Amino acid sequence: MATSDRRRKLTISDINEYWRRLNDGAEKPEVFKMVNAIKVLDFALADCESALCKRLSAHAWARIRNDLFDMLITSFNGYFLVYKDDAVNPLEQTDRWTQTGRVEFYPEKANRREDAMSADLSKVHPAIVLRLRWCFAEGCQNITPDDFSSYREVADEADEVSEAERAGQLEEVYEACAMEASTLRKIAHRKWWHLHYQHRGCSDSRQKGTLKKQMDELELVWGRSRA
Repeated sequence: MATSDRRRKLTISDINEYWRRLNDGAEKPEVFKMVNAIKVLDFALADCESALCKRLSAHAWARIRNDLFDMLITSFNGYFLVYKDDAVNPLEQTDRWTQTGRVEFYPEKANRREDAMSADLSKVHPAIVLRLRWCFAEGCQNITPDDFSSYREVADEADEVSEAERAGQLEEVYEACAMEASTLRKIAHRKWWHLHYQHRGCSDSRQKGTLKKQMDELELVWGRSRA
């Protein structure tokens, strides 16, 4: 399979392992790696047309996605925008903070509009939302990791109180997702080769384009087949 975007290097299986290493402290956050991981998860979870993605355990993978967003927004310099519900325009400084809606984060090192990541406010850790609200009230929407020291303190305290329980929960999510990704990856690779042979034998340009798009999407989420 040929890579459809050189910056998207993580497959579902890679993301699961990356998330585990981040939680274990075995790897430090990297902005583009985290952005790409979130993008792939968003694509997989939103692809209602894919029979493979329908078989994903959405709750477990969404948990990984939410954790990655929390790590991203608290680990790098950048600026944020807040949108009320489905509003097209973000809140202005004269607006009141919204209890429902979404936050959009632009990492400082990312230069492309598509590298901005967003999350529903209800899915973001409460300590992070509280700090964002304070920054917004102070007229500051540029943030740094130092702004979230209280979030890390809360996280550390939670670890001290229920470290064994939390570790067990994370391990349970990791194992379930690893088994699921392994099984579905094999199915995806078989489907890719089926599409590949269809593509080679197709003479209709429009149909060939559709088949190629399906192949690229499979590779984006499930990686290159070694067969």
